[in-house]
Amino acid sequence: MIVLRFTGGLGNQMFQYALYRYLKKRYTGETVKADISWYSWNTAHQGFELLRLFKRADNPAFEFEEAGLGDIFRVSGKLPQKNEAIRYFNRLVRLFAGTHFEDKHIFEDGHEHSHEELRRRIDNIPAGRDAYITGYFLDEVYYRDSLEELRSCFNFDTEALSAENKALLKEIEGCEAVSIHVRRGDYLSKTYSDTFKILSEDYYGKAVDYIRERVPGAKFFIFSDDTEYAGEAFRHLENKVVVTGNTGADSYVDLLLMSRCRYNITANSTFSQWAGLLNSFKKAIIIYPREYLSDKDSEIKTIDGWVRL
Repeated sequence: MIVLRFTGGLGNQMFQYALYRYLKKRYTGETVKADISWYSWNTAHQGFELLRLFKRADNPAFEFEEAGLGDIFRVSGKLPQKNEAIRYFNRLVRLFAGTHFEDKHIFEDGHEHSHEELRRRIDNIPAGRDAYITGYFLDEVYYRDSLEELRSCFNFDTEALSAENKALLKEIEGCEAVSIHVRRGDYLSKTYSDTFKILSEDYYGKAVDYIRERVPGAKFFIFSDDTEYAGEAFRHLENKVVVTGNTGADSYVDLLLMSRCRYNITANSTFSQWAGLLNSFKKAIIIYPREYLSDKDSEIKTIDGWVRL
């Protein structure tokens, strides 16, 4: 059995789901399940959103099998850590288990292995061997060849939109729409400020110029978790709309709307990366930042239409 652990916000969940599909296709003779227990005690972002957004009768492309506690314990040698008692139990199990669980294929994220080593290990799990996989898996090798399939899986229900968002979607689909995503909010907090860069106005200025040189009549739709800042930062930008109102459980609507734009200026955020990946416009231009983390630049994309600035 192979179990993949899901963590983080919607963008991270979508990358992990891409790996989930990758594993199901590569290991057709194995059972592949999803561990979503992290969300039972972690309240980050909007919780686990994939089932709420994509598991619908009219969206058969989306497949998902959740791992139970027994599955998780079998492959990882521990129970989900909801409280100190369970953490103590897990320590005891590992103490008395000897090498039993060390023989399992327990993968850590990119901090422990290079992308190449991680890919090699994931691609060579021995038949019949249990595996518990954790990480974010942003490398395009896991999704580049399956984008059309993933776009079918990540099929948003536009009928559920508010009247205001339906009107905005119609406007976006009827013009040379360019999304601009500005991520600030949590990146300014103590938790993330030492890890994630706040992208400069210089980056956005260069990205806007790049689009304008190639797209006559471009109309800019600005999405941000700090709309007051975004309105001020882009006050001199003509032909623009600052999108507001999609917060909390409706935050995903910004991703839906951005993905329907013909061109995307993304932030250093998996949320806006998926806006570009779901963009199916044949002549799409997706601009992404060279700067990503405080100590690491973004990975270079080889997908047609993606431009690194």
